[in-house]
Amino acid sequence: MRQSTLLALSLVVSSSAAFLVLPDLSNLPSVFRTPPVPNHRPNQPQTPMNPGPAIPQAPEDKDTSDPNGDLTISDILPKTRQINIFASLTRDISSVAGRLQSTDPKDNTTLLAPLNSAMQNLPRKPWEDRPDDKSSVRAESNEDKAAQNLQRFVQEHIVPTSPWKEGKDGKIKTLGGQELWWERDGDRRVIMPHALVVDGILGRVGNGEIWAVKGIVNYE
Repeated sequence: MRQSTLLALSLVVSSSAAFLVLPDLSNLPSVFRTPPVPNHRPNQPQTPMNPGPAIPQAPEDKDTSDPNGDLTISDILPKTRQINIFASLTRDISSVAGRLQSTDPKDNTTLLAPLNSAMQNLPRKPWEDRPDDKSSVRAESNEDKAAQNLQRFVQEHIVPTSPWKEGKDGKIKTLGGQELWWERDGDRRVIMPHALVVDGILGRVGNGEIWAVKGIVNYE
């Protein structure tokens, strides 16, 4: 990953009321570093991710649909404000950004986009190492590792098909390798095997759908 990945994220964050805190990468030029936090203690709980002041939901947030038109997922993502934290993470990962703007049917996608509330409650930032990561290379001191972690986090939410068939017959792996399917529970859609509740379908366009979800895929 290029240094532009985390720089671009930093710029996005700055324009969104600084809801993310990038890892302190001491080996990078100062433009990539965040100022030291006074009286910082490594074992203190992290500050929740914050998308900034609450914004009234616009009509587009409910359902921006154009299933037979020329719009793509990347066209309507900026209009889906209740998932704007996750949406901002997709824009500088080339494999994801390319897929979300593709009109090739083989790239059709169901995007599982966590609500801002789910992103704010993460136990760690998306680019930080998992607790079971035994690698000697640590994300807090290595830009490439941090970028790889971020890419995997986003790819776990990319289902490479649309429309996505209901039930176990529609079982499929995300781009991150997690095998998922979905079922109905009354009038709700629930993504299995982790019972991830779908809050709503925010948009149907030519290359797929955006499903807002009340949690995170495969994030322990």
